[in-house]
Amino acid sequence: MHSPLPRGTLVALDRKALDGGSDMAGARVDPLGSGDPATLGRYELIGRLASGGMGRIYLARNAEGQLVAVKTLLSDGVVSDVDRRRFTREVGLAQRIDSAFTARVRDADPGADLPWMAIDYIAAPPLSVLVSTAGVLPASAVQWLAAGTAEALVTLHGEGIIHRDLKPQNILLPLPGPRVIDFGISHANDLTRTSLTLGTIAFTSPEQARGEPSTEASDVYSLGATLFHLALGRPPYRDGSDTLALLAQVQRGQLDLDGLPKELTALIRPCLAADPAQRPVPAEMLARFRQSLAGLPVSQGGRRWLPQRWTDLISSYERHGRDLARGAGIGADTPGPGGIRAGLRTDVVPPPDPTRVYTQERERAERERAERERAEEARAEKERVERERALLAQERLREQEWQQELERRKAEEARAEKERVERERALLAQERLREQEWQQELERRKAEEERRKAEKNAGERAARARARQQASGPSSASARSASGTSKPASRPEPPRTPPPAPAPSGRSSSAVVWLVVLAAVALLVLWLANRPDGGSGTHSGGVGTSTGATAVGDSGPGGDSGGEGTPGPDRTVLRVGWV
Repeated sequence: MHSPLPRGTLVALDRKALDGGSDMAGARVDPLGSGDPATLGRYELIGRLASGGMGRIYLARNAEGQLVAVKTLLSDGVVSDVDRRRFTREVGLAQRIDSAFTARVRDADPGADLPWMAIDYIAAPPLSVLVSTAGVLPASAVQWLAAGTAEALVTLHGEGIIHRDLKPQNILLPLPGPRVIDFGISHANDLTRTSLTLGTIAFTSPEQARGEPSTEASDVYSLGATLFHLALGRPPYRDGSDTLALLAQVQRGQLDLDGLPKELTALIRPCLAADPAQRPVPAEMLARFRQSLAGLPVSQGGRRWLPQRWTDLISSYERHGRDLARGAGIGADTPGPGGIRAGLRTDVVPPPDPTRVYTQERERAERERAERERAEEARAEKERVERERALLAQERLREQEWQQELERRKAEEARAEKERVERERALLAQERLREQEWQQELERRKAEEERRKAEKNAGERAARARARQQASGPSSASARSASGTSKPASRPEPPRTPPPAPAPSGRSSSAVVWLVVLAAVALLVLWLANRPDGGSGTHSGGVGTSTGATAVGDSGPGGDSGGEGTPGPDRTVLRVGWV
């Protein structure tokens, strides 16, 4: 029973070979079943290459004898609209790519009853089989492979396609150069539609392992992990035997790069940055790879760069492809040209050709060279570890200094903040004290103003009372005089002494009034004293509005003093009445 179909548009090997589980060469081709069509479009089906839960891949041949891999959808009846749209999208994505480093789409009919797509059949092993069978690559060969793969990514990303599943199983290696496959369905589906295996997780980016969206930087990370695998024969993680443990390491970006050759560090290490923004873009990687190859002999073929065991395995796949093109290898047990059997893998890598010398001296020289390389790598690794430790110690020292500086700054800021708070409190207390003093001053001024108003009102009331008394004084004196003339004469009334002037008030207006009154009285007295009759008695009414005076001369038979007087010569009585 066949293993599930990988998520690709092209399968050149059986599933076990794709997973790196065999050292045998050649692709497995099973005979067609009773339910398989004989033709699809203009292509004659030869046999089955692979079959899975969603599709099937056939080996087919056109009228010119060219081999193609034809992919179809599996369906018990009518293909659903969802599957047809997905397949149509995959075809459209694959047809947009035309690069020497990818598998080209030759023909397709997504609208047929059984949708199909014909792709170049590449008779070449994947990198996973080459590493597990023929060993790791030297640095120069890794750089050569990296340049071709990066150029394929430049083409894919230029068309807006993200591969999402770049790994050694999805890079085929014919002698002219690498071919990237499996980029159509990988764009249409994400990791949730694939089975998470060790072969997939080990080359997945941290963001993909965490379930985050894939980007072009995710493909760059996968390329870096693939190149590391080519150089050391393992993923860039410490323990890859347990799926969940490996997934946790990938999610955290917990790398183990021990043993990475120093000439590859500058090329591979940036690709494995945990932060996608820190990874180089494929175009930049391609420029670096080409720069690293500067000065080396120019050769586009793999024979210049690849070890002998790699080229031998690649050549055996090419011979297998030629046999299939001639019709050999189809059938359960019938061997075709070259001894290839259908349904079985071909033999191991054939022995060297008779014309090629492969002596023990060469083997010994290669072993010595390998030992020198390992010793050099161990020395370089030791130096790298020591440098990293020194850098780590310096980094820790700088971090401690920074922490101390940070604590000092925090203490200084706390002290400054405390002083600021104290100053603000002192200013607030002073402000409150000034406010209290101002309130007290306002209250004092208000009390003073009220006192002045009270004094003013009291003075005004006293002035009005005095005015009323002065107004009523003359009328009382006239009444008393009138009553005195009707009575019989009696003793003259003793002279009245003018009452003392009232004490002046504190106000200037009252003082002026009293000065005017006193002046008027003085004038009246002088006038009465200097009258010509000198002795006649007359009664004078009030002078002005507030005073009245009566002068009495000698009493005689013709004199009227206006009251009872005392006779006597040369006697003058001056009576001034104050009201």
